[in-house]
Amino acid sequence: MSKPDLRDALIAELQGQLETMADQFAEYRTHSERLLAVETENARMMGQIEVLANVAPIGEHLGAVADGMDALSAKLRSLPRKQQTGVEDALALLQDQMTSLSQAVQMSLDGGPNRPLLSKALEDWIDVRNGFGIDPKKVNTDRNRILDFIEFADDRPANKYSYYDIQRFANLLVRVPGNYSKIPQIKGKPRQEAADYNDRLPAKDRLPTLSVKSIEDNYLSPLRMFFRDVAAVHGFRSPLSEVEIRISADATPSIERQPFAVPELNLWFAHAAKEPRADMKWLPLLGSITGARIAELIFLQGKDIYRMRGDDGTKCWVLDLRTELVTEGGGTAKRKTKNKPSRRLIAIHEVFESVGFIEYAQTRKAEEWLFPAAFYYGKRRVNDPADAASKRMNRMLQDVGIHKKQEAVFHSTRHNAKDFMRMAHVDERTHDLQTGHALNTVSKRYGSKHLVQQELQVLRSLPLPDGLDLSPYHQSAASR
Repeated sequence: MSKPDLRDALIAELQGQLETMADQFAEYRTHSERLLAVETENARMMGQIEVLANVAPIGEHLGAVADGMDALSAKLRSLPRKQQTGVEDALALLQDQMTSLSQAVQMSLDGGPNRPLLSKALEDWIDVRNGFGIDPKKVNTDRNRILDFIEFADDRPANKYSYYDIQRFANLLVRVPGNYSKIPQIKGKPRQEAADYNDRLPAKDRLPTLSVKSIEDNYLSPLRMFFRDVAAVHGFRSPLSEVEIRISADATPSIERQPFAVPELNLWFAHAAKEPRADMKWLPLLGSITGARIAELIFLQGKDIYRMRGDDGTKCWVLDLRTELVTEGGGTAKRKTKNKPSRRLIAIHEVFESVGFIEYAQTRKAEEWLFPAAFYYGKRRVNDPADAASKRMNRMLQDVGIHKKQEAVFHSTRHNAKDFMRMAHVDERTHDLQTGHALNTVSKRYGSKHLVQQELQVLRSLPLPDGLDLSPYHQSAASR
């Protein structure tokens, strides 16, 4: 009998091990692919970073198996050349499959194939958004704030940003001076430099930083919309999906606007009633009683104020923001309002008849601006009439001595109007329709979406607060 060749036994043993390993690997790969698909989808849908952390070991395990295959390959290569045939081919195929799967797992964990750079995605987003009818100024501001983020976090493929990138950006903004654009040393500089500049100042000279509201409204809100839209277009999960960006308690607290006290309104009205310009005279009273925004009032035309007759024959004056504007050439232009509820009918209080406002409004032709001077600074036409009017109103408040930065401004009159209606026990849905606030419950959304005749009558005769002195306006009307 010939002596058995130990090398044949070794080859047989290795072949057996390889077949067993291949079977185990095939079974493992099937289960891991299913697990990976389920876990990855859960992670992307739920936004749970912890879940993604649980998926990562799959890639590590595959890597370990691949390492074992490399070791087995090295052992086979140590055998005589003629005994490696067949075994190496099977092993090479298995290694290729292992590598391919491992790479696929790792790519999935890394967010998948690269999407366009964030800067490119931003320009596409802005191009589409320009067709939404949003104020171009708002669109450009949002674009600049997202560019601030790109400057901070670098320009990467859109799907390669994480929650922590945005959270770190929010942490930086807490240190940025609120009026950085007006400081020569840091105007136009990256936010990081602006924050570092402020940090280096002595504690007593340090500038107030961005407020919580400014960070949320001007930076985080546009980023949420941007990543949501871009993720939907390019098929990846937004880093802001189902997560909360926390704003540090070190941020400057937001200032809540407050209504003017009745004595403050009396001072303002006494000053405004003497103004020769129509906008300077009537805007304070209109804002305080109707609750209309300054941009809504500035773009009023003669046709927008008229008298409505009810089914019972009663009449009341209204201010109508539901129509389009008439242009100088006789065409029409879309009336820009803040949102859908802003396109509304507003009841005009009966006091506006006795103080002379209705009489003044009737002197304006249908296509004429109600307050034409508001569109000019001297002979030069202003770019943003509403913004210019807001600044003029706030300067008047300063002259009267009742202005408080961000807290007591023209917009505070909307708070006054709300308080007047609440004190008169006007139904909440009615005064939401009057001021253009969203009907935010199912119950409120049922019924007419504009004030009906009975509501117009209630608001027309609304009791005004005790002590509110409109005699300066009555005296001005009597003196004409």
